[in-house]
Amino acid sequence: MYQIFFDQRSIVICSKTEDYFQEHGTVTLSGEEYSDLSDIPEMFDTSTHISKLYIPSDDPEKTFRKLASHFTEINAAGGAVENPDGELLFIFRNGVWDLPKGKQEDGEDIALTALREVEEECGIKDLKLGELLCITYHTYHRDGKFYLKHTYWYKMENPTQEDPKPQFEEDITSAVWVKRDKIVECMENTYPSIKAVIGQLQLS
Repeated sequence: MYQIFFDQRSIVICSKTEDYFQEHGTVTLSGEEYSDLSDIPEMFDTSTHISKLYIPSDDPEKTFRKLASHFTEINAAGGAVENPDGELLFIFRNGVWDLPKGKQEDGEDIALTALREVEEECGIKDLKLGELLCITYHTYHRDGKFYLKHTYWYKMENPTQEDPKPQFEEDITSAVWVKRDKIVECMENTYPSIKAVIGQLQLS
């Protein structure tokens, strides 16, 4: 399954055998309706009454690649960083709780992008890179173009439990360690893609 976020709404590309919820405000496209996907980004962006658009497919990966080709694609990476006490590193940027992340530089390995962005945005230098947790997809519209950002999320550890230092020039006003039982409070004011990342962590 692939989920592409448009702010609080999303397009979901899933297999035809996969169970999915027909909630209020959702629409499902039949096969004949999406033989050409070129108009889907504009259509969904302007159809704000549709909270979720399902596209069932015999080959979800192929359908995702076809849809993605109608965006300008960029790569980014970030980290879900834990300290020895099991606390998770969060940043507060533009009035919303977030995880440290940023765009991949030309020729840069994507895992190194994740490490660099955590260090730059939070001032954390002692980082142990873990496994790739998940990839999230979200869009934005700028200068007449639709962009699709692929963000690669890695598990990380900060063994020395450094004090985070927010990167103010990137509009980050706070970088803090959050106790596990307080993460739910951050989830009340964050992006759906960040909720998806947190959902991949074993926080029990």
